[in-house]
Amino acid sequence: QKTQEISTEKIDENIATLQDVAFAHLHNHSQFSILQSTISTQDLVDAAVANDMPAVAITDSGNMMGAFHFVRAVNNYNSGLSEDEKDKSLKGIVGCEFFVCDNHLNKSQKDNGYQIVLLAKTKKGYHNLAKMSSIAYTEGFYYVPRIDREIIKKYKEDVIVLSGGIYGEVSSKILNIGEKQAEEALLWWKSEFGEDFYLEILRHNQEDENRINTVLIEFARKHE
Repeated sequence: QKTQEISTEKIDENIATLQDVAFAHLHNHSQFSILQSTISTQDLVDAAVANDMPAVAITDSGNMMGAFHFVRAVNNYNSGLSEDEKDKSLKGIVGCEFFVCDNHLNKSQKDNGYQIVLLAKTKKGYHNLAKMSSIAYTEGFYYVPRIDREIIKKYKEDVIVLSGGIYGEVSSKILNIGEKQAEEALLWWKSEFGEDFYLEILRHNQEDENRINTVLIEFARKHE
């Protein structure tokens, strides 16, 4: 079943409905993602506050080096709120965009893997992300810090997964390999994480993203 065309009227209606719905960015790189972002952790928090977001995540590329500064900035903001302003508090979500390859111990050939976003649900989840990030550097580093599916299965407790952007496994396979293989990848992540696995939609009106999104929406409806 192909994605249904949505009328202009329906789009306008949807926009009006969503006007007052809270929105939070869950995939953000900071200055700790070298050559990918220049925003400081403080500026990231300030931007979330300025846009009335209830939460914001930090998901740097391959590392969690900005987590301390990010959490401190969130806590400093929240501690400055008066009792009457507690409804404006900000939830800081710590995550990481991991390089997930076939075998993180194999250094006989270059394999940067796919870029998958993992978010901590709890303190336990944060500890699991920290363990995976450490393993990526101490055991899996080859061009980039890497982990693999076996590491993820071992440390998946209290972790949420976003499928990632165009370099995520599902999206990349849609573009470069095939929809069947992309769907198989989706089903693996869904089997491991259940309701804690989310397909990520990026809309910058790029031709490749538009092609990916059409298929992702079909997958979402099929495997809801």
